[in-house]
Amino acid sequence: MESSGAPSVTLIVGSGLSCLALITLAVVYAALWRYIRSERSIILINFCLSIISSNILILVGQTQTHNKGICTTTTAFLHFFFLASFCWVLTEAWQSYMAVTGKIRTRLIRKRFLCLGWGLPALVVAISIGFTKTKGYGTSHYCWLSLEGGLLYAFVGPAAAVVLVNT
Repeated sequence: MESSGAPSVTLIVGSGLSCLALITLAVVYAALWRYIRSERSIILINFCLSIISSNILILVGQTQTHNKGICTTTTAFLHFFFLASFCWVLTEAWQSYMAVTGKIRTRLIRKRFLCLGWGLPALVVAISIGFTKTKGYGTSHYCWLSLEGGLLYAFVGPAAAVVLVNT
């Protein structure tokens, strides 16, 4: 795999500003945590962590195509964190629905939220890696799921399902 160069200025600025805004939000939440602690706050912080992680991976690892191992690892983690972002959006919708219907039991629900937000993406990525043996995780031009072999559907399918359920 040969290197495709540095990320574009637009990508650097966009991801950098996104990270800065999300880190600022996390700091504000941390400073005010004793006043705003709730299920919704926990979901929001986890959602922010997944987006921050994916942005950092894009900035640092997206063009690391010269090293197949790093590119494969970057792609697997990008797959995980992007799916986690979608799952945290689904978790937010679930929490909002439960708040409206009055069916919230904090301790039990928090565990389910964490399983949905982090566990489901981990399961999808683990199954994808198991079936493909990392073939399709990264290409010669970028560190993302290859269009060949259908691996991209391991991202598009769950993401589309989340959008459908939220709709």
